[in-house]
Amino acid sequence: MARGHGRILTGIWEDPDFLKLDEREQRFYLFLISQPNLNHAGLLPLTLRRWSGKARGLGEADLHWHLEALQAGGLVEVDQLEEELFVSGYFQHSGIGGQPRVVAAAYDAIAASASFTLRGIASVELSEAITKAPSPAAPRGLRAQVLRRDGWQCRGCGWSPGDYIPPAPSGRLLYRGLELDHIHPKSLGGPNTLENFQVLCTTCNTRKGARV
Repeated sequence: MARGHGRILTGIWEDPDFLKLDEREQRFYLFLISQPNLNHAGLLPLTLRRWSGKARGLGEADLHWHLEALQAGGLVEVDQLEEELFVSGYFQHSGIGGQPRVVAAAYDAIAASASFTLRGIASVELSEAITKAPSPAAPRGLRAQVLRRDGWQCRGCGWSPGDYIPPAPSGRLLYRGLELDHIHPKSLGGPNTLENFQVLCTTCNTRKGARV
């Protein structure tokens, strides 16, 4: 079902990655985040031909250029094979982390995505939105590298978004997503480097805690 509105918090104007974009790239990012068929997971079908009709003089070549610029800045991830993209920052800028029903819908939308790659990236950002982290564990550009290296799944148990989630002993369903963990905890001086990050699911990361 198409959305009737696109909510964007004013905090987007404090996002350093968004502010690095030029005016045309910012406008295209806002274009993507306000599309009526953007789902609760920030995922959107890649429909360049249809988008090119939304502004006079806008062609598919221009859209390719804008997408490449946003992807280079870590604000969009594209799966050309599945013809789908993820708008990075959607959860942060729409403020859904504190809305349990929307979070549940977002997780369902992630699990339904055909893109293994985009499921991993969206899951990490949803986990950050739920914990309301003041800043991502890893910069956007580094995040994709860590996920790609670890195969878009938990290094502890092999879980990936869309896999079965065992309920709690009480029978209550538990949230599980992918998270980026400092192997050597940041609180103990661990650096923000590719070698010091690993992908863990919520369960494995909780068990590990602030330990090496």
